[in-house]
Amino acid sequence: MKIGIDFGTSFSLPAGVINGSADTLLPNGEYGIPSVFYYDSEVGIQIGKDAEYNAEFYPMNVRRDIKMDIRAHEDSFTADGRTFSKKEIIGHIFREITRVAQEQSERRELSSQSIDGAVISVPAAFDLRELSMIREAAQRPECAGGAGLNVLGFIREPVAAAIAYFNAPGASDKKTILVYDLGGGTCDVAIVRADREAEAWYRVLDSKMERIGGRNWDGVLAEVIRRKLNEKIGRDGCDADTENRIRRQAVEVKHILTTRPSARATVSIAGKTYSCVITAEEFEEATAELLQNTMTIVKELIRKCNAQIDYIVCVGGSSNMPQIRKSFEQQYPEIPVKVFQPEKAIAFGAAIYAEQLENKRFLRDICKYSYGARYVEDYRRYHDPDRLRIWNIVYKDGELPAKGTSTSTRLRNGDHDTYIAIYESECTDEVYLPEQGTYIGDITITGIKGGKEGDETVLTMQIDQSGLMVLEAVDRRTGKSARAQIQLKDF
Repeated sequence: MKIGIDFGTSFSLPAGVINGSADTLLPNGEYGIPSVFYYDSEVGIQIGKDAEYNAEFYPMNVRRDIKMDIRAHEDSFTADGRTFSKKEIIGHIFREITRVAQEQSERRELSSQSIDGAVISVPAAFDLRELSMIREAAQRPECAGGAGLNVLGFIREPVAAAIAYFNAPGASDKKTILVYDLGGGTCDVAIVRADREAEAWYRVLDSKMERIGGRNWDGVLAEVIRRKLNEKIGRDGCDADTENRIRRQAVEVKHILTTRPSARATVSIAGKTYSCVITAEEFEEATAELLQNTMTIVKELIRKCNAQIDYIVCVGGSSNMPQIRKSFEQQYPEIPVKVFQPEKAIAFGAAIYAEQLENKRFLRDICKYSYGARYVEDYRRYHDPDRLRIWNIVYKDGELPAKGTSTSTRLRNGDHDTYIAIYESECTDEVYLPEQGTYIGDITITGIKGGKEGDETVLTMQIDQSGLMVLEAVDRRTGKSARAQIQLKDF
């Protein structure tokens, strides 16, 4: 059985196509699996609800929001004297997701075999290093605490939601939608066209991402609660336990305010209970700047694509906030707004895509970044080894899979390996300065014997449908293939 996994900042959710329709692979009544990691020497590693429960007593032993901290410089987390890398933590979360999905498929007698593989949803503009980290963590062997999951590919979260929307009962074909996905850690927007008679059934016109999500709304609300409580207590400052309780109250209050005009936050501090009331108006005023930042990328995407949009489709748990629909209706009154399966749409779309991977007509997406190689510019002319430039190989906005070639010249005789520094950027010029991009690692080309000065090696780089890099290298003089692989640098 192939499944789709919505690997979320706050919650994760596995889904599968069951009797022709996408459905969750969760126990009845479960919202999702909290993407939370906990450890202490007594209970060991805990994931999900168990982690949340233990975190209430030992908040220093919990790790949340790991998905959004992949880029952080800190590579490890220490709890109760034991250190875990980010990759280990993500691997344990995927192991729990896979365990729950397998258990539910067996209970429903969907399959007597293990899960064959999974398509994992990712934010619209996660870069190569983030994608590689997630894939390696998910594929981490079970003996090392991972899931041993066969990662079939990735799909961008708003694109997955679009696929779920277009495959829902009663959905219309030949429509163009804008998907607004406000999740726990990112806001992702995509414009997707559906046309079953076209060369591609689903075509992504473009997508954008802002690293703003529900946890930012939670943070602002927690600050409002903290300020009101401090006014009642008559002092500032909270210990870790109190901060944890305030954070939990902020999440609860946010959920209540989706349907009610006000909510009460209650927190126990130093043996006494304090409370305060937050109104929906206060909440919306405090988070107005966050909302406007997400609406800015919507405006930019609509302007860039210049497409007639039939519907605005809101997904992601945080899209339940009334201020989201209200803002769209104020700014785009001519476009109908729909809130569609906020918590499930992404997992559903990933599951549908997993079943359609062999269908080459199913989806056309575009490359989110340009990838180029760093070379010395015209050394014979300038004789300056520090005159470095980046030559783009694969270009941003090209249709996936995107492919390009680069040629390097051997500077001396011998069986020497070739090292090429690779840069990632949003630059679409053929040549640009290194400071305009981000150095992400080195490609090593090995296995060419008897190399001579002046020999040329042709590197072919492809960014596949998932946004991952595939490499080939050939010695032009001999026609022999070489081994080419990229070693990505840490963030």
